[in-house]
Amino acid sequence: MNTVRPSRTSFLRAARLVLLAALSAGTLGLSGCGGGVSVGVGIGIDAGSHDAPPTVSMSMSTASGAGGTTVRLTASPWDDYAVTQVDFEMVYPGGAVQHLGSVRRPPWVLDISLPYGTGGSVLSLRARAWDDAGQSGLSGWSGISVY
Repeated sequence: MNTVRPSRTSFLRAARLVLLAALSAGTLGLSGCGGGVSVGVGIGIDAGSHDAPPTVSMSMSTASGAGGTTVRLTASPWDDYAVTQVDFEMVYPGGAVQHLGSVRRPPWVLDISLPYGTGGSVLSLRARAWDDAGQSGLSGWSGISVY
């Protein structure tokens, strides 16, 4: 028989959720007598509803460049549990969205080359952070001028 063991991250995440839910619902009871401490947590609490999606901001190494210029994109994601991935995207002047790449661990950095044939335009770039619950959050758009 195969036994599935939860990861340490999953266990800690579940434990934090139960504790936070118990505190917010007022069902956590602490008592002490004779040097001992007892902790009791109420049953029937939906702890999963307290998980927030990640937030992310993004910066670029330059605000402009010619086609072929290397630009470093740096994301600063945050989540109340764990960020698992950051995706970087670019929107061309005609509206087409291109996935530039994904980073699955810190540092949340991706080097890209500005596309040729886009001189005289402003390209929009953004980052999307993902957490361990499958939720995502988007940065604001950042523009880069191509000459």
